[in-house]
Amino acid sequence: MQTYYITFFAAAGAVWGSFCNMLIHRIPAGKPLSGRSRCPDCGSQLSAADLIPLLSYIVLLGRCRHCRGKVAPRYFAVEAAMVVLFVATYLHLGLDLAAVAVYLAYGTCCVLVAFIDFRHTIIPNVVVLPALGVAALSAALQLDPFGPAPTRAALGAVLGAGLFFVLLLATRGAGMGMGDVKLGAFMGTALGPLPLVPAILIGSVAALLFSGAVMLLFNRDLRRIEGVRIDLDSEEPEITQRILGMTIINGRPAVPFGPFLSFGFLLVLFWGDEILSWWLG
Repeated sequence: MQTYYITFFAAAGAVWGSFCNMLIHRIPAGKPLSGRSRCPDCGSQLSAADLIPLLSYIVLLGRCRHCRGKVAPRYFAVEAAMVVLFVATYLHLGLDLAAVAVYLAYGTCCVLVAFIDFRHTIIPNVVVLPALGVAALSAALQLDPFGPAPTRAALGAVLGAGLFFVLLLATRGAGMGMGDVKLGAFMGTALGPLPLVPAILIGSVAALLFSGAVMLLFNRDLRRIEGVRIDLDSEEPEITQRILGMTIINGRPAVPFGPFLSFGFLLVLFWGDEILSWWLG
């Protein structure tokens, strides 16, 4: 019976991942969420056979059937990530449907934030604010059996938002924006204050390791990037010159923090007890 449920959740995750790919493509561009999918290169309308999650990418060797243009590996990666998240959620929670729905909402938010922020350097309100609402509702109704009580959720929200707001002011927006503040509020509400700390630490270490590797391997390319000046009192300009997600903001190298915070959050969400036990000795 467990094999049946794992197969069901894996298939559902692949289908949901295909939907998430559409959101990742259309939300930053401000496109309507309705309408048929088209090849971004030739504009040809894609048939159902072109949109089978995971399989179409493999069968077509990552290329458009019509123009043979390359399909970004991101499409396969998002669908695979959602398969893993759906199966991990079932193995962690069983068939507690309310808790499963909460975890899948959290996972969806993290995947959308990770891929949108890495490519566009933004964390859209339409993604993170609904997740914050789900986290607040979960705490109020105690939908997550491993989640914080309402008081701890509120403390976590204040801690997460406050920490990133202080960093935003201290760095004058160098790689940090209000999207990170809202993401911190969501993480703190979902986890509570104590688990929030290792989630942020894991994300920070991952971001440091990634940025260090990019600076070591692509230092010459980074030095050629024209620096972007950001004034916290004005609207953030569009950032076009980037190397693997990194750019130069206010004279300093900056990396989008959302993907790494999402990674730390998901690790603590699923294995928080083990991580805290190890961390606290």
